[in-house]
Amino acid sequence: MLQIDLTGKVVLVLGGSRGIGESIVRLLCRAGAAVVFTHRGKRENQARIEALLDEIEHESGRAQSVVLDAVDAAGTADLAGRIAEKHGKIDGLVYNVGRNQAKPVENISPELWAENIDFNLSSAFYGIQAVLPHMIKVGFGRIVLVGSTAVYDGGSGAIDYVAAKAGMSGLMAYICRNYARRGITSNIIHPSAIETELLMVRYADEEKKRKLLAEIPVGRLGKPEDIAGLVAFLLSSWGDYICGQQLAADGGRTLFNR
Repeated sequence: MLQIDLTGKVVLVLGGSRGIGESIVRLLCRAGAAVVFTHRGKRENQARIEALLDEIEHESGRAQSVVLDAVDAAGTADLAGRIAEKHGKIDGLVYNVGRNQAKPVENISPELWAENIDFNLSSAFYGIQAVLPHMIKVGFGRIVLVGSTAVYDGGSGAIDYVAAKAGMSGLMAYICRNYARRGITSNIIHPSAIETELLMVRYADEEKKRKLLAEIPVGRLGKPEDIAGLVAFLLSSWGDYICGQQLAADGGRTLFNR
């Protein structure tokens, strides 16, 4: 039976405490990777994180959680250094940080714009910058960024979020062009309508949910595991020839609604 095997791989997941990130951490551990994932240290998420770590340990997986502010460039670099020192390498970076606060353009102050661009885009750069030296040293690396199909359709009301995700596509393209020949690939996954707690809050109204489902040709919402499986594939040897790609994981929604 063909399987995704990440045995011996060391992966840093930025943003792994819930939703898509939690699913990514779980699946990578099940595939054999040693995973370090970050979170913001919110008290309300602590029980979830502890349950995830207990589950992974029970399944004989290896995971470590670290509190890290996504916009702490020095802290991110320090974490990457500690991981490389402990394991001798960092094989993969999965970037899954994001905050979507919908507001009309006219209500966004310069300060709020800068804050959200920093959180949603600069943090991706800090993550890439932190792991690159360690990947260059061993001549191998896999960088997977989690974006959003908002880059195609404008999203649902947060211009700074859309701009940041579009900027991430540029980061990915730059890394592919300049580092692929050094053994480091980069790709970006654009999810849409993934069934997480945040989405369910936004579509709590049944009529809104019905309209959303009507936009998706495959007839269902996406699951966090749909994104996690694609991440694992790109980090594995099966994804070695995929570089510089923007992959929409949206059940056909983007194409269907053009």
